[in-house]
Amino acid sequence: MKHSFIYALAAIVVALGITSCEGGGSVNSVKFRRMNLDGVNTLALASRGARAGNKTPARMVAAEEDELVEDGMAYSVSDDGTMVEITYAIDVSGGGDAKNLIKTNLRLSMQYVYTIGDEWLWLYGCNYVYPDLEDLQEPAYSKIKEAIAEHSDYHDNYLVRRKDGALFYWDGSQGRPFYGNVKWDAAQTDIYGIVEAIKGEIYANSDYHSMPLHNTLFRLKDEGDQLAVTTMHSDKLTTDIIMPDKRGAFGLNLYYQDSYGSYSGEGIPGVMFIPSGKIVGFDESYELISVNETLYALRPLEEAIQVFSVTLSEADGKATAGEKVAEISGANRYDLEYLPKVNRGEYSTWMLGGRKYLFDFNKWSLSSSPLPVYYPDEGYYQGIAYVMSDDQLSFYICDLSKSEAERVVIDYTELNADASIVKSTISANWVYSPRAQAFRKSALTIDGYETTIMLPVSGENKGKARVYKAGDTTAGQVISVMVRLN
Repeated sequence: MKHSFIYALAAIVVALGITSCEGGGSVNSVKFRRMNLDGVNTLALASRGARAGNKTPARMVAAEEDELVEDGMAYSVSDDGTMVEITYAIDVSGGGDAKNLIKTNLRLSMQYVYTIGDEWLWLYGCNYVYPDLEDLQEPAYSKIKEAIAEHSDYHDNYLVRRKDGALFYWDGSQGRPFYGNVKWDAAQTDIYGIVEAIKGEIYANSDYHSMPLHNTLFRLKDEGDQLAVTTMHSDKLTTDIIMPDKRGAFGLNLYYQDSYGSYSGEGIPGVMFIPSGKIVGFDESYELISVNETLYALRPLEEAIQVFSVTLSEADGKATAGEKVAEISGANRYDLEYLPKVNRGEYSTWMLGGRKYLFDFNKWSLSSSPLPVYYPDEGYYQGIAYVMSDDQLSFYICDLSKSEAERVVIDYTELNADASIVKSTISANWVYSPRAQAFRKSALTIDGYETTIMLPVSGENKGKARVYKAGDTTAGQVISVMVRLN
């Protein structure tokens, strides 16, 4: 009888041990495979908000401070402003409840989403986040916390293939540009010339872990389930710009290492052909620029700039200046310093000394004039600034390519009709957020949660003050970034 009792007790202990282990399970590795983007036209990054009954919602920086995202979860935004959290397909090795919970609930938070051409997204500065982790019981809590601990400092970056949402981890050794090379102050066009999609492949300049510090040009080729990464030149050479040409090439500025290990202060123009990767030199008396994915050669004179087409011949290994397209009188080399090397659109504009400057690529002309009324002295991005009127009943679109500001009357109908917002809690002033391409205000819902009121400056909802809400809760969210995919 005594032995039977001992055996029974041992069996119970073993059973309890198995149950306890299974309850938490083991998590050996976690890998994000797919971002579910089916039918998504607009992505927003926002705090997750809070569940009903949770009085300690996730918080972000205030709307008045357009700073880095602290907890930027990805959401799909519908036409009526409803936000639904993006889900992911995740591979998890291990077993038990912890594995299943991670596969179902783990999310990425991120600092920004850049678009790269029409086929790719770059999820910048990602962190693993398990919503409501503190609500879990042991041992699942500790297992999941341990599994995501190494991803807690915004170190991860991913490339997303838009057609199927496939995720590819992107490290500096694979060409991801160093953080310092990417601007935070506006929209995804900040990476023009740093990262470009050309004929379905990604080209990127990276100075990550370089000694001595210099840029290396990488190519990432889509091979279905992986991206093949290739270094495109010798470590004795460095580049600083990618100027795309839709004919299957792109311009570069080339810098060469001297006998002391330093790189030449003055770069020389060059061209790389696709897909061979062959680099050829270009006449050093010219400067190359890309306008709507076509290369042009500019030659500055004393009081004019000559513009030439660029002739490309990969078979002959040559890139040369072709026919003269135009001569821009009254412009000089100094003006070229304000002209971006990669341009998309009909104009390039800038403001200097209280005057606006317009470089017209259709006419190949440079003109200047005093700033029109309402136009500010600073705050332009891609040649446009947005100015709120003192009475907050309208705002002005100050486009340097136009002779006067466009006045947009604000439609407060939707906001005024929203009974969930406590009107007295709406922040006093609209603040323009270049990353969201909208003015923003913060407010509290009737049950005390923070939410965001957005005033888009473009698109079909231009000028309409809207409250953005979660699709499956009554909690509000603070939006920091909005990216249109269509």
